[in-house]
Amino acid sequence: MPRKKSGLKVLAEIFALIGAILLIVFSVVSLVGISLTLPWIFHGEMVIFSLSRIINSLILILVGLIIFASYDIIKISLKTKMEWPVLLVLGIVALIFGGGLGALLILLAAIIDLIA
Repeated sequence: MPRKKSGLKVLAEIFALIGAILLIVFSVVSLVGISLTLPWIFHGEMVIFSLSRIINSLILILVGLIIFASYDIIKISLKTKMEWPVLLVLGIVALIFGGGLGALLILLAAIIDLIA
């Protein structure tokens, strides 16, 4: 008989999944916005700025997909178990690369998972 998760573990999972959804959605919207404005941007510093935004968006999408794969939402074989250190590292990476509210929710999930 499988063990039931505690309420705090479920809450941490919900926060992490909502944070991953926000990371992916905001990153895709950012990529679409960059792709629509890129033909009109030909100044040197603006192209470099756009390139850094594209890289940041791709890294945030990757972080969101890692969280989804770790919680078995999408079927990718990962060898990681989603515990608080993994959530903490992914949340810090997302925060460094401009994850905003999604990164804060992932960090909150790490703290809740640490308490549980």
